[in-house]
Amino acid sequence: MVETTAIAGLGGVSAAPRTQQQRDFVPLLVLCTPILCASLLSKFGIPGYASLGIGIALPLLMLALGFGMLNDSVRIDPKRLSFYCITLAVLILPQLLQAGTFSMNSLYMLALLHIPYVLVLVRGAELAPKVLTFFLYIARMLAVLAVAQYFLQGFIDNALLYPIDNLIPQEFVVQGFNAQGTINYGSTQIRATGVFMLEPSFLTQFLAVAIVAESVTSRRLWPLGLYTVGILMAHAGTGILILALCMPFVVFIHRRWDLLALGILGIVVIFVFGEALNLNFLTNRAGEFDDPNSSGFARFVGGFYMFEQMLWPNLERALFGYGAGAFMDYVHLFDIEVADMPMTKMIFEFGLVGAFTYFVFIASCLFASPLPRMLSVAIGLTFLLNGMYVPFSHGLALGLLVLTSTRKVQTVTAPVPLQPTRAARA
Repeated sequence: MVETTAIAGLGGVSAAPRTQQQRDFVPLLVLCTPILCASLLSKFGIPGYASLGIGIALPLLMLALGFGMLNDSVRIDPKRLSFYCITLAVLILPQLLQAGTFSMNSLYMLALLHIPYVLVLVRGAELAPKVLTFFLYIARMLAVLAVAQYFLQGFIDNALLYPIDNLIPQEFVVQGFNAQGTINYGSTQIRATGVFMLEPSFLTQFLAVAIVAESVTSRRLWPLGLYTVGILMAHAGTGILILALCMPFVVFIHRRWDLLALGILGIVVIFVFGEALNLNFLTNRAGEFDDPNSSGFARFVGGFYMFEQMLWPNLERALFGYGAGAFMDYVHLFDIEVADMPMTKMIFEFGLVGAFTYFVFIASCLFASPLPRMLSVAIGLTFLLNGMYVPFSHGLALGLLVLTSTRKVQTVTAPVPLQPTRAARA
């Protein structure tokens, strides 16, 4: 009798967690899919469109959100929807009124890509720590793969170290990214991508966001070391730029003085052994801001020269821009190379008014999450470092921040009958 009761008790204990797991499955699927699209699935393309840089990430993301809405796990946030409509109006109306040339396809793509930002998960705030843990597990795996990719070159065929780029038919692989770039001119050493990332810069940004997230949520040091080594193996500067901007605030706001000491030690090691470890790319990247022929100048500096010559002299253009899709039509007329960066593209095409409205809308969505604010800052910086239509930044933002909003979803409950007072009963 005692044994039977014990078994029944065990069954009763396990039944509740199983029910909870079933209840969490769809919401966690919705949250984890954008993270997967930004990382492990980012290279896989759609046949016929992969050569244009279009992969399966965005369609999968939309399918997951649609499934969540059908399951009633995902709902529309009225406030965000209102802000979204206002943003679109500010971006579109000036172009219609001035009757200039602009690309309707560009506007359609912009509107479609940002529809998920009006959505919120019903239990997103509750599940935010779980999806953050999932994100950090992926970051650790990517870091390990990056280290293996880098140090196994010369021992294992590069086709096996970069299997997606070399063994899968190219019509199934997203094109247009520097997936197997060498660490410098004349070198045969290929920069690490963690196997799955589109290019080394995305790997470093992913791991930089992981460093910020780990630093503000735990005091474990070994994952930080793993992420840092993975960043160094990628030989790309964008992730380091995120850390340079975020980590001083992490140290002082969260009082992580241990990280300050480790950072100083790391700088000393890089300074002393940088050349032997092929880490001189750090100083080379820093010098790119003064070199008009470098990618760093084109991405972060060239746009200001373009504005000075083609935007600021015309007040109407400065306020409302040249129109959607106009950046690529005008950039070849400029005598300095300018990259298609979000800030540059938004200001040039939609002017100061449109760009300000757009980035305020994005910021309002990113900072609605219950996760630490520095994580929102780090992911926000990725928006400024990549193309607007690349799924990477959107995947991180949606999975970790936007869908996990602290907004309370209202539910309809039965009214509670009023209890009569003592006088009424009398």
